[in-house]
Parts: sequence; C-alpha cells; structure tokens
Amino acid sequence: MNPLFLIPGALVIGGIVFMVIMNKRQKAAKADIDMDQERRNYAAYKNELLLQDFSFLKGWMKGQAIDAFSAGSIPQSTADKVGNLLGDGLKNFALSGTGVKLQRIDTDAFWVLSGKYLHFFTTDAAGEMEEHLVFDNFHLEKARMHDGGILKAQFGLYAKQAEEYLPKVQVITFDVDGKQLSLEVHDRLRYAVDPADMMNVKKQLQDRAKYQVVGERLLTELKAGFSHLKTA
Repeated sequence: MNPLFLIPGALVIGGIVFMVIMNKRQKAAKADIDMDQERRNYAAYKNELLLQDFSFLKGWMKGQAIDAFSAGSIPQSTADKVGNLLGDGLKNFALSGTGVKLQRIDTDAFWVLSGKYLHFFTTDAAGEMEEHLVFDNFHLEKARMHDGGILKAQFGLYAKQAEEYLPKVQVITFDVDGKQLSLEVHDRLRYAVDPADMMNVKKQLQDRAKYQVVGERLLTELKAGFSHLKTA
C-alpha cells in the first residue's frame, strides 16, 4: 500500500487526539477558576486592563475618572433609524462636533461610567475613536433597560460549547427629546486569544475571567446608582 494514502487517516486521528487533550485541559482549567474569588480581584484587574489592553480609554476620557467600563454595540435597528435621531437634543450631549452617525455595527464600542455620567464610544475600522456620547443624570433617570439575550451577530458561526463565553446584552434605551435611542451594554469585555496563548488553555480562561469580572461591574454599578434600570 502506498504510504501516502495513510497520511489523511493519520491527520484525522491526530486531530481527534488533539481535541480530546485540549478538552481535558479546558475542563481542568475551568475547575480551577472560582468566579466569586475572581470578582474579589476587581480593583486589581480593572487597573491592570486600564494600563494595558484598554489604556486608550484613559486618553479618550481626558483625565476624567473611570469608575467602571465595558464593551457595547449598536443594534441593527438603531443603525438603520439613527438618521431620525440627529436633532438638537442628541447633539447637545454628544461631545463630537460633527454630529452623531452611529452607523457602524461591526467595530468595537465601549461604555465608561464616570460618576453620574455614562460615556459611549464608537470606533472606526482602525480602532480609533469615532463618536463620543455623554449621557448625564437627566438622561439616565429617564432611561430604561431590558434583557437583550446573548450577542451572536458579531461572532458569526460558533461552537455550541462556546456560547458561555459570548456576551450577554442589556439594552438601554434613552429618551432624547421624545425620541428613543437604544444601545447595547455587554456584561464583559470582548476577548481575543493572543496567538502566543493558543496552546495555553489555562491562561485563556484566566484572561476571560478577568475580562468578565471587569466588564460586568459596569452594569452592577449602573444599576446600583439608578435602581430603576434593574431588570428581572
């Protein structure tokens, strides 16, 4: 028998063995992570991420306090209808001088809670800040929030077992001069595996936990300051 015919079979078997080994590593690594304990490290994790992966937020906030921060997104319905929301009321609390577009739904967006002000940043394809909206106490007192489920649109196809790592979304709706503006708040920061950590499952899960602990705190703080935003 030509040994070349054996190569595909060997590759398949090797792939199966690799998956079995990685699944075992993942289960073992997950067993070592106690999320309640991880949440006690919030302050350290927040400072670490603001110094490293999310240091740009400090520049965008121009010295203002960052009490909590997380990822966000723009619903498709908002992007489609945003042209109706470009009245003076919206421009009055937008810091961008060119008006608000909010048309990108496939680039990163971020929320920052600073005292009684909630900041929303959108980015362009290069990751640079595109829009900066500021919602003050008046807008937050009139806002409402509901559960938006699991965010899947940005991630395309994914394995069912990976669903636990997808962001859970809260939709916050603001009243802007009688017009409704809905935006999405994620319960964790978006995590991308560092190529150097591809084989280090434990490191990946530890980083995921860190991103979750920091991201979910924004919703906790927001609902603590504005109890009417609590969802069932």
